[in-house]
Amino acid sequence: MNRFFWLLLFFFSLSTTAQYNKLLIINNSADVKSHTLTLQIDNISFVKDNEYFNLIADGYTLLGNQSELSLIYQAHQNYRFTAGFYALKYFGAQGFEPLIPYIGLQIKQGNSRFYFGKLYTADLHQLSGEIYAFERLLDQHRIEHGLQHRFKNEHWQTDTWLEWEHFIQKGDNRRERLNFGQTTTFKQNFKQWELRVPLQIYLQHRGGQINVRTGNNNVNNAVVIANSAIGFSLENKLNKLTSAGIKYQYFSHAVNTDNPEELLFKSGYAHKLQIFAKYRHWQTYLSYWQANRFVAPKGDDMYQSVSRRIEKYTDSQNQPVTVFSNHTEPHRKLFSLTTTYRKEIFKDLDLAFVVDAYYQLNKSSIQSAYYTSEVYHQWDYALGLYLQYRFGCKIEKLPSY
Repeated sequence: MNRFFWLLLFFFSLSTTAQYNKLLIINNSADVKSHTLTLQIDNISFVKDNEYFNLIADGYTLLGNQSELSLIYQAHQNYRFTAGFYALKYFGAQGFEPLIPYIGLQIKQGNSRFYFGKLYTADLHQLSGEIYAFERLLDQHRIEHGLQHRFKNEHWQTDTWLEWEHFIQKGDNRRERLNFGQTTTFKQNFKQWELRVPLQIYLQHRGGQINVRTGNNNVNNAVVIANSAIGFSLENKLNKLTSAGIKYQYFSHAVNTDNPEELLFKSGYAHKLQIFAKYRHWQTYLSYWQANRFVAPKGDDMYQSVSRRIEKYTDSQNQPVTVFSNHTEPHRKLFSLTTTYRKEIFKDLDLAFVVDAYYQLNKSSIQSAYYTSEVYHQWDYALGLYLQYRFGCKIEKLPSY
C-alpha cells in the first residue's frame, strides 16, 4: 500500500490550499498569569511573485513587511483583552498603507474559544484557497472584526464567525457587507491512517436599508453569495517523519439574485483531486482542478471561471476599453504542483518558502482590436518567501481587585 501512494505522486496533481492554512502560524503555548499586561509584536516580511500569463489572473509581485503591535491584558485565566494596530509597508511605495486599529476580547472555556472584536484569521478559518485566498494574509484583509467561536477536541475542529466587513451610516453611497462562515472538520485515526472529513460554508451578503440605493432603476440589489465545499482526505503515516495521502473536495457557488454582478454566473461547481507527501519540513502537493462556471469572490484568482485581470487598455481617445471583465472560462481545467518548506530557524523566527506551478489544460482566447491572446497548454508559476517573527514580553503585573 505504501508503494501505491508513492506511485500516485507521479500521476496525479493537487491544489495549493490545505498546506497554506498553517503556513504562517506561530504557536504560542506559554501560559500568562492573570492580571498581567503584555506587549506582543507579530511581524511578517514577505515576497510573493506571481508570474502569470493566462487570461484569468494577473501577474504581479508583493514585496513588503507587515506588523501587528498589541497590548494584551490577561484579566483572568479564562479571558483577555487586546488592543493594537496593524501596519503594512510595500517596498517601493511611498509611506505606509493606512494603519488599522483593533480591539478584542478572547474568552477560553474548555475546548472553546470565543472572540469579540478582532477575529482569529491566522489559519484562514480553515477555508480552502479556492474560496478564501492565502494572499488575504498579506494585506489589510487579515484583520477582521465581528464575532467568532472556535472549538477543537480529539475528533472535531470547528470555526464559526460573523465578520462585519463594511459598516454603513445613514445615506452612505456604498452597501454594507456581512460575511458568515462555518467550517467543520471531523478527524478519526485508524492505526497509521488518518481520515479527515471537512465541510466548509461561506456566505457573503451585500445590501443595506439605510444607504443610497445603487444599481439599475434605483433599486438596491441585495445579494447573497454562497460558497461551499465538502470532501475527505486520507493520510498514511509512513513513519514519524513521512506521510502521504489523497484528498478530494467538491466546491459549489450560488447567488440568490438574477443579477450576479461581477460573478457573471449564478451558480457553478468544481472538483479537486489531491495527492500529497510530507517529509520533515517539506510538503509536496499535486492536483487536478476541474471547474464548471465556479466563482468565489474572495478565492484564489487562478481557480475562477471569470477573469480577475484589470482593464489596462485604452482607445484613441484615452478611454478604457473592456477586454477582460467579460472574459469567462466556464470549463477551467488545471494541473498544479506545489512544494512548501517551513522551519523555525531561530527561536520565534520562522522561515517559509513556497513554489507553485500551474498547467492550464483548457483552451481560452480573447480577440479584440486592442488585445489578442490565446492560451492553451499554458505554464504559470508563483514563488513565495516569508520570514515570520513573534515577540512578547511582560510589561507589568497589575494588582487584582
